[in-house]
Amino acid sequence: MTTGRFTTENTEISPGFQTEEQKNRLCLTACGIFRTVYVPGSSVRKSTYSKQNMKTLTSILVLLFGLQAATAQPLQRVAPEQAGLDSRKLMYADEAIETAIAGKEIPGAVLAVVRNGKMAYLKAYGNKRIYPDTEPMTVNTVFDMASCSKSISTAVCTMILAERGKIRLLDPVSRYIPGFKDWESEDGKDKKVIRIADLLTHSSGLPPYAPVAELEQKYGSPNPAGLMEYIAGCKRDFKPQTGFQYSCLNFITLQHIIEAVSGQSLRDFARENVFDVLGMKHTDYLPCLRDKNGKWINTVPLPENIAPTEKQPDGQVLCGQVHDPLARILNGGISGNAGVFSCAEDIAILCAALQNGGEWNGHRILSPQGVKTMRTVPRATADLGRSPGWDVCSPYASNAGDFFGPNTYGHTGYTGTSVVIDPDNDTSVILLTNAVHPEDGHSVVRLRSLVANAVAASLYPAPRTYTDHYYKRFLQFMDEPAIGSKDIVMLGNSLTENGGDWAARLGNKHVRNRGIIGDEVMGVYDRLHQILPGQPAKLFLLIGVNDVSHDLTADSIAGMIRMTVERIRKESPDTRLYLQSLLPINESFGRYKRLAGKTNLIPEINKQLEALAKEKGLTYINLFPLFTEKGSNVLRADLTTDGLHLKEEGYKIWAKALRKKI
Repeated sequence: MTTGRFTTENTEISPGFQTEEQKNRLCLTACGIFRTVYVPGSSVRKSTYSKQNMKTLTSILVLLFGLQAATAQPLQRVAPEQAGLDSRKLMYADEAIETAIAGKEIPGAVLAVVRNGKMAYLKAYGNKRIYPDTEPMTVNTVFDMASCSKSISTAVCTMILAERGKIRLLDPVSRYIPGFKDWESEDGKDKKVIRIADLLTHSSGLPPYAPVAELEQKYGSPNPAGLMEYIAGCKRDFKPQTGFQYSCLNFITLQHIIEAVSGQSLRDFARENVFDVLGMKHTDYLPCLRDKNGKWINTVPLPENIAPTEKQPDGQVLCGQVHDPLARILNGGISGNAGVFSCAEDIAILCAALQNGGEWNGHRILSPQGVKTMRTVPRATADLGRSPGWDVCSPYASNAGDFFGPNTYGHTGYTGTSVVIDPDNDTSVILLTNAVHPEDGHSVVRLRSLVANAVAASLYPAPRTYTDHYYKRFLQFMDEPAIGSKDIVMLGNSLTENGGDWAARLGNKHVRNRGIIGDEVMGVYDRLHQILPGQPAKLFLLIGVNDVSHDLTADSIAGMIRMTVERIRKESPDTRLYLQSLLPINESFGRYKRLAGKTNLIPEINKQLEALAKEKGLTYINLFPLFTEKGSNVLRADLTTDGLHLKEEGYKIWAKALRKKI
């Protein structure tokens, strides 16, 4: 067993989140040029160069960077609608999380939704630290995954060994753990073997936990071998496969099996066969121990941006040292039941791989049948609801909510983490919180269900689809600071977007450009939820010319603008709304064939907009005559590049007309 510190010859390796040197060494090992020997029961790995032809070294190093680039690709990020989710429905998930933060149930959270192999939603909320100071949460925050480690690491590693013919799920545990006691009735007349499958499904009968303080006093800290000795001989609570009892001891035992069979620590095996393969570059176990003053320290460099967990009795706040006492105190941070640290984007890659039959970005960790086995409840324990390493329908499965499909599986972690995977809808929900910071005692069981329900309810195709640029700008707006009550919003299509820095044009730092090239009236309507919750001070709306190109009537276009205006007034009643006329066009340029013959339609629309403004008590800004050739409805040729879009002189005219309203 290892306690987390490894040496190569006489030089210490820092096996935290891998350095480039370590990744290079891993590649060379796989190719037979560099050989690592693991010494069971020791914390030492001896590494030597093999006698293979070293001429291949140069070629491999050339390929190395390409291999790293191939594995270290995060999921493509898309707007929710591009993945068949309704972003307006997802706001209910936001609301549930924000309510939990306001109620001090959690300091903050990160939510990621994966659909069809793409990152359809990724958002950070609140703070990652609130004691002794405050630090905001970010989407790349690294969390203590707690018991989610069982699924995303230990269970996957077990299945990998089974696929390679090294173990069977029906193998007796005692085959790999000397002295491991099977179940026996009190009178000794009935006996039953405890098998690997029983550990994976929590049907072994092992106790839920172990007396940490007692074992530390007996064996010292850390002492993985001492802990395994306790598990091997402790009392079994019931006959295997006759009941379900969630037990961390099951997965610590699996850890020892993985290490005995592979000749590697769980940390190394998971890293080399799962995390590195998929490019989960922010995922690892972080070995730790107590220093001479009793403070918890890590024996590897820590990644940046770790979310802290619980404040200890001595005042230390755990940060990078696993929260689970068995994993931290007795197993030194590398443990089958807990110990993995990761971020939402990395977990998203793993979920995408599992949804894709065990492969992602051309790199496979499991076969399709291995994945199917891992998410299927075995027939022998069908009524218990646990699949090998995951939860399908046990009493612990409430994190899946009420609406996902019957084949949904997932897992939770005590610190506040949760992973839900619905293979029927190809959707995964990753909710990461550090609810135990700065103090334990808060439950996120209900929050997990609320968030899962909101995500599941958003899973229907949006009735309208837009250009790729629309969704790119949509994502850009999501990543920008939220609209606030002091902001002035310029809302529209390419005419607005191409105006660039409207804050500079209008001499007010609070002006925000929310124009999107190619947008139409209902496109604006569909993204008002990014604007109206902030109750902006003013909003300048100019939209409709792209709808003109779709051969819609003046009545139809004005009717959609009316619906948009009414929603703005309803959801943000204190916002001062300015309704701007459409600008003229110039057909002589011949650039936009679908605007042919539409020159005189625009004044008809403007007439209805002016009436709408009067009816609703809005300020109407008639820009149209400022841009027309004298005595006509035609856009001045000197103000346009193509008969539709404006030159800089045109923007100066527009800005001058608006400046007095700012």
